[in-house]
Amino acid sequence: MLKHQNAACLSLVPTLAAGIAIASFAMMGAARADDTVSKLGQVNVAPVESACGAPFTETFFSFDISWIDSRLHTYFLADRSHGGASNGDALMIDIDDPLAGPVFIKPPADDPFAGIRCDANAAFGGTPAAGRNELTGPNGVFTVSNGDGGDGRNDGKGHDDGKGRDNGKGQDHTEAWLGDGPADFTVGQHNLASDYTSDPCNSSVRVFDIKTRTQTDHINVGGCFRTDEGAFDPKDKVALFANPSEQAIPSPKAHHPLNDTPFITLISTKPGHKILKQINFDGKNGTFLADSGIEQAVYSPDTGLFYIAVPGNSAAPNDGVVAVIDPRNNHIHVVTNFPLTGCSPNGAALGPNFELLLGCGAGPEQVIDIRSGFLVSAISGTAGGCDEVAFNAGDEHFAGACTDTHPPIDNLDISNANPPALRQQINTGAAGAHSVAADPETVSDWMPMYQGLCGTGQACISVFGTGSSDNDLKQKMASMH
Repeated sequence: MLKHQNAACLSLVPTLAAGIAIASFAMMGAARADDTVSKLGQVNVAPVESACGAPFTETFFSFDISWIDSRLHTYFLADRSHGGASNGDALMIDIDDPLAGPVFIKPPADDPFAGIRCDANAAFGGTPAAGRNELTGPNGVFTVSNGDGGDGRNDGKGHDDGKGRDNGKGQDHTEAWLGDGPADFTVGQHNLASDYTSDPCNSSVRVFDIKTRTQTDHINVGGCFRTDEGAFDPKDKVALFANPSEQAIPSPKAHHPLNDTPFITLISTKPGHKILKQINFDGKNGTFLADSGIEQAVYSPDTGLFYIAVPGNSAAPNDGVVAVIDPRNNHIHVVTNFPLTGCSPNGAALGPNFELLLGCGAGPEQVIDIRSGFLVSAISGTAGGCDEVAFNAGDEHFAGACTDTHPPIDNLDISNANPPALRQQINTGAAGAHSVAADPETVSDWMPMYQGLCGTGQACISVFGTGSSDNDLKQKMASMH
């Protein structure tokens, strides 16, 4: 996720006892017009206290990417708060039984996630806050299929039981893949370059069996800073992850040129999980100089290519690119970079008709055609400050987690996809609600946050929908009213 939301990403929650969380769904009022989105309810999680100590102690809910697998009908969240000793876990919610509350995916006790890490060293991007995004984990999360089912569209339509998933609760999708920060690394607080001499430069990708919720692989990608967001190519069985914050540091474990600039890693999801290729985004060999990071990636089954949101660099901070990567035929390479004007993209979501929605940090949300990079629309009324975005095929709308107001309170931006146009903005009242996922079957959008619509001192995943949202989901939520 984007660097400038460092403090927001660390909005915390009261201390979670033994990893227990409570689900509560309360209708926020009767459904209005069918095209009007409102909050349907929430799944509560407990906030935690910062592990950084004075003067950085605060209560918050630290999380990053969220993801909905429409075949499993399960919501996933990269949750850094609830692993014990601020090491983090991944969180899952069964959309068919949301009132059961979240369950957690836990790595082995002797191999924890990076969790929340603290760093006030401004020379390397640190800030005087409760934690530092670039060292945390888990970060990105998505599901991976080992079978032949699924085409990567994640559209929730036309699968075995007619409800967007197979009858066996997603037998093709058996693994959750998550990006993590460098393990067992706690930066010193001397605000000197020497703080980083002990960085093990072993940021990684973690693989979990979803049914047993156990870790099955820990893939070291060699990053000195966090491994973040990614995407999955189900046809070629390739996962892509980005290390967006790499820079030269004085650790003897750093490797040049890999750790000098942000890079991506492409990994086979077949047994053995071979690292296929790593590409530095250093302005060479067809790449864009990504010294402002690498953000959300998506895979298109229609073109067979990955599309990665890359914010503008230090030379052009408001004009980013969409990097196009071909993962096929043992010739992985950068195909092209679509230049953007007035958009430093963080979020990316595929819509209908080759549309790609970009959540822009600077400027309004934009929709481009992935075949040409042509600007289809700049969505009037959106003001920028966006992080993750999603497409909901249930009624063909885009959802964006965006900071549209001042002071910076985050909104859920709802836009029609065809044609692209802003429909509605919902003020969440929560600083740091930068993550969103969409469920097409229930036509609902899921957004983690702390306080605001969750309630004072409460963290939750808020669920939004319309009058046309799945009645079963609404009834479950209303039953707690």
